[in-house]
Amino acid sequence: MIQFTEILGFSSVMPLIPILGINLGLNKLQVGLILSIFSLCQLFASPITGKLSDRFGRKPLLLFSQTSTLVGFFLLGIATNVWILVAARLVDGLLGSNMTVTQAYISDVTTPKQRTKTYGYSSAVFGAGLIFGPMIGVVLLLISFSAPFFFAAGVSLLSIILVFIFLPESITEKKDKFSLKLGDIIPIKETKRFFKSAESRGILITFFIYSFGFFLFISTFALYTTSQLKISAQQLTFYMAWIGVLRVLFQSILINPILKKVSENTTLKLGIFALVFTMAFLIFTNNFWIVFIPISFLAFGTGVTRPILTSKLTKVVKREETGSILGVNNSLNSIAQIITPILGGLILQYFPPQILPLLSAIIFSLIFIIWRWAFIKPFRSKENPLSED
Repeated sequence: MIQFTEILGFSSVMPLIPILGINLGLNKLQVGLILSIFSLCQLFASPITGKLSDRFGRKPLLLFSQTSTLVGFFLLGIATNVWILVAARLVDGLLGSNMTVTQAYISDVTTPKQRTKTYGYSSAVFGAGLIFGPMIGVVLLLISFSAPFFFAAGVSLLSIILVFIFLPESITEKKDKFSLKLGDIIPIKETKRFFKSAESRGILITFFIYSFGFFLFISTFALYTTSQLKISAQQLTFYMAWIGVLRVLFQSILINPILKKVSENTTLKLGIFALVFTMAFLIFTNNFWIVFIPISFLAFGTGVTRPILTSKLTKVVKREETGSILGVNNSLNSIAQIITPILGGLILQYFPPQILPLLSAIIFSLIFIIWRWAFIKPFRSKENPLSED
């Protein structure tokens, strides 16, 4: 319930932040720069918050981070100039690492056997929030453009109350000292180690390419649709709700039946092809209703590609190294989320909007080009060291 309220508030306003920037007089490149602030802050803040929660407990840090998110949403609601918008993203980015502490809490209160199932429930809750948040945002926009931001702040307040009253502390023995090293923030040592292995290197690079192509498009999706389709904020939230609904359906209903009939690699290829098809379709589309067709394929592509790549990552390392390789992958994803809004804003500011999906399609296509190098050769060599293939 606590996590649902978090995602509900987040998803009700996230599509609107780029439009808020435009309304405040920013150009698309400047909006892209502001969008990257949150990811840049989170790259450094998330591991620090995790360490602090080890020392002082999950509950105090969760209350602190949720309060910061509340302040960030409230500032967005009253933003009448660019500096308030920047302050809102800085406050939430630097201090609002809710998901980091939430994941640590789940790990504390579950056994290894229960953990996968519990994270599955967590993913379902996340998806439900992504569905209802944009729907609520649509209704609130009928009141005023600021209403969804104040709603998100109110939802954050509700979450704080729920945590304070109902959530027990999960750490019984806290660390005596707080220590933080550069490697805890940017896992350079682990990255070098995993890149020495052909199996993990190939999947990490593939995951980064996928994340770069996806975030290049989705981080500036609001700017793209307002440029290419000339749609309103309400119409934009319909798109986001539709993607949320389909992604939950695909992940909960479609993936397992597909995997029973075809291999994991074939399913992954279908997902990537769906992403390329989505971007190619969008290049030639400027009709509001027709766009629902390609974004349906986008929901399928992301719904199958990300879980399969994550699963592959965990299979190429020992069990005790799972956390490390996922940490490296999260850092690479954060770098992609920092760069892509800036690049997307630059493209939309100075080039025709169709260039954005075209570039994403090219990036996704790179996965097919490196497929043999990333997924076939390393594993074939591992099975048969004497093979020259």
